[in-house]
Amino acid sequence: MASFSFFTLLILNPIKMNFNQKIRTTFLILSLGIFFGSCISNVEEELEEPPVDAKVSFKDAVKPIIDGRCISCHGAGGNSPELTSYATISANASSVKNEVASGRMPQGTTLTPAQIKTIVDWVDEGALDN
Repeated sequence: MASFSFFTLLILNPIKMNFNQKIRTTFLILSLGIFFGSCISNVEEELEEPPVDAKVSFKDAVKPIIDGRCISCHGAGGNSPELTSYATISANASSVKNEVASGRMPQGTTLTPAQIKTIVDWVDEGALDN
């Protein structure tokens, strides 16, 4: 019956409690309130993951990589193949994928694993103009 007497002290006789009991009681009430309040509002947040069927965007993901790492050699009038537009990049998509995945290209610099995966995934998804 300790919990009943504690409840009685807490609710019915707060004046008869000494200072330490009041502090403990206040702390307990606040702790329980925070605990139960966080249980109610702590719904697991959904992580924003791209949908499984999300396609790699040429415009937003692939073209910036090509422009930043390939155009200096494969720009207009440069080495073949020219990689300046969607038409020229997609026409050489499998070659670009193989050269990038093997690490042979780009020469003089490297791509991060994420950049390589982006290009490989884009080609595997059909090299769409999206």
